[in-house]
Amino acid sequence: MQETTTSSAASTMLDPPIDAFKGAMRRFASGVGVITAGQGEDRRGLTATAISSVTMDPPTILVCVNKNGEAHQAIEKDGAFCVNILASEGEGAALDFAGQTGRAGADRFAAFSWSQLTTGSPALDGALANIDCEITERVETASHTVFFGRVLDVRLSDGAPLVHFDRKFVKLEN
Repeated sequence: MQETTTSSAASTMLDPPIDAFKGAMRRFASGVGVITAGQGEDRRGLTATAISSVTMDPPTILVCVNKNGEAHQAIEKDGAFCVNILASEGEGAALDFAGQTGRAGADRFAAFSWSQLTTGSPALDGALANIDCEITERVETASHTVFFGRVLDVRLSDGAPLVHFDRKFVKLEN
């Protein structure tokens, strides 16, 4: 039997410095979504890249949402959310819902056109896709909740995606 020892290098590998981890994640290009929930003046949303499909049967998606945000409260209250996958023309929505324009709360919705699908969560008109979900499970981890949503409705549009890479939005061509 071989004995293993833990060196400082191994510790660093297991517990990477936060800045290095942030740098690594900046190098992971990903699509951009606006996650929305609520109706009327209770509507809230956030820009997110932590979105992933989980299973196709039943169709399930996950989103990671900061517990301190208003959108988290709206998602919890409604038990539903809509993932709006942004087209390349969606940078304005991405900036608004990331809190970069000074708008807050339901005011973030004013500059854009919205519809409702099955759950009633706001579905952004002109998004590449709207994925309307009811929450089936929650997992709390540190500062975030991972919400698992069963897909109830989907609306698709044509176009090129908006991508986030190295702290910038990048517009791809079809």
